[in-house]
Amino acid sequence: MSLLDGIGKKIAETTQNVVRSTKELTDTARLNSLISDEQRQITNLRAQIGKLIYEAGEHDPETQIGKLCIAITAANERIARHTEEIRQVKGTKRCQVCGADVPLASAFCGKCGAAAEVAENPAEAPAAAKSFCSACGAELPEGSVFCTACGQKQEQGSAEQ
Repeated sequence: MSLLDGIGKKIAETTQNVVRSTKELTDTARLNSLISDEQRQITNLRAQIGKLIYEAGEHDPETQIGKLCIAITAANERIARHTEEIRQVKGTKRCQVCGADVPLASAFCGKCGAAAEVAENPAEAPAAAKSFCSACGAELPEGSVFCTACGQKQEQGSAEQ
């Protein structure tokens, strides 16, 4: 009987080891998920801090932050020009409602259904008023229904300058 007792003991030990390993893996995965959530939160908060500093420095070009803000604004303008060049290469135009790329021949946007009329010269297109989240103050992309920073649903027509 001692042989069977030894085998039974070995099976019990192996089962306990498997249970312990499974618990460790489950706990580690849960904690890693919590760490990832916190890291995303930190990244979001840093972005909000940077945005606030940028907006404050934008109006004071004599400071070091102001000079960096001017550089960021210039880079954003270059990005907008390059993006427009890409649209020209692809034969598309930008939907003025949702921002999607629409083929030049299209009369309506395939994403939101809005009439796809765009000024002949993109520089002549009217600039949209900036809008900000009512909950966290983050700048919202044109036509946003939800804040991309905090997820808060926005009231329509809450654009601010």
